[in-house]
Amino acid sequence: MGKYFLQNSEVPEPDAANRWFAYAESHGIDIPKAISIWEDAATESGTESRRIIGSAGIRIDPGIA
Repeated sequence: MGKYFLQNSEVPEPDAANRWFAYAESHGIDIPKAISIWEDAATESGTESRRIIGSAGIRIDPGIA
């Protein structure tokens, strides 16, 4: 299971998701695309999605060993 951080403080996933979707909406990213980015960011291969989400001040550690 991954960990989610806002400004280097760990937060529950729903808090990080709320921040991401608010950011996405205010930056013209439609909801289906925002969902796709969010889900991809939690995967091992989701480096680019984690970079995009990082623009919203969110860091995701997918916890993949």
